[in-house]
Amino acid sequence: MPLEPAPLIALEDDPAPKGTEVFWFAGKDNVRLRAAFCPAQGRAKGSVLFSPGRSEYLEKFLELARDLTVRGYNFAVIDHRGQGLSDRLLKDPLKGHVKNFTDYAIDLETLAGHLQDQLSGPLVLGAHSMGGLIAADVAHRGNLDLAGMALSAPMFGFKAGGAGMEMMISIANALGFGAKSPPGVDGGGAQSENAAQTLTSDKERFDRDQQRNAMNEDIHLGPPTFGWLKAALKKQKRMFKKDGFATLSLPVYLASAGKEALVSNEAIQAAHALMPDAVYENIPGALHELIEEQDQYRNRFMEGFFALLERAK
Repeated sequence: MPLEPAPLIALEDDPAPKGTEVFWFAGKDNVRLRAAFCPAQGRAKGSVLFSPGRSEYLEKFLELARDLTVRGYNFAVIDHRGQGLSDRLLKDPLKGHVKNFTDYAIDLETLAGHLQDQLSGPLVLGAHSMGGLIAADVAHRGNLDLAGMALSAPMFGFKAGGAGMEMMISIANALGFGAKSPPGVDGGGAQSENAAQTLTSDKERFDRDQQRNAMNEDIHLGPPTFGWLKAALKKQKRMFKKDGFATLSLPVYLASAGKEALVSNEAIQAAHALMPDAVYENIPGALHELIEEQDQYRNRFMEGFFALLERAK
């Protein structure tokens, strides 16, 4: 079915692959979402469906799209509900919110349905951070025929997690503050005060992010709400149950950052120990955004990603 074209926030030094289509589609509860499809150059070997992290948007992964399409892989990426240019879920558009974390997975499955004729060959899920938990949920739900997953710093736990944090989130939601954000928590994206120290040490790639944010303020996102945190914690705990990560029998590549400041590397290692067919790698010296890091770190992640694609036949 034809889909309405959507805008692309283009930079001359970070172009979309040839033939890229950016479009709107309706997700769960008719939320308007933005996505892009980038066709493989030449005959397709397979396809990658990509799930970005919190506060991210599809243009951040155009370099990844070029890396994959030139190697013969179709690439599709979504702006998750509540971020990028997709519909925001609260009156304050800067608050990162979701009621049910599985809504993200349903949206990704819906996108795959719209692109079922274009996503030829073995289908692999790629993801970063929050997107990694979404991808694991998609694999767990079993509605897509998946050949593998490659996950960068997946958000299987929070670096600052613990019983105190969980109690605060539980109390705030019980008191009706689900749409409020915790005091002192920033957005975590390019506009965050600490972004350059926590996300990537690659100045050129970070500058691209800041340029796009300056070009279109609609992609800005602030801190998560107590409701988002509750939904994320619930999904994390669900995946660590006996019928969660342990049931994901497909090939998986997991990578964590040596200088991680946002997600829990211990949780990633614990999930790896439960998965029947997973490879885990920690990349020393790297900050959180492995796909946006300096080449010395990014290349290690990409080698693991390419190896996963070779396994996912």
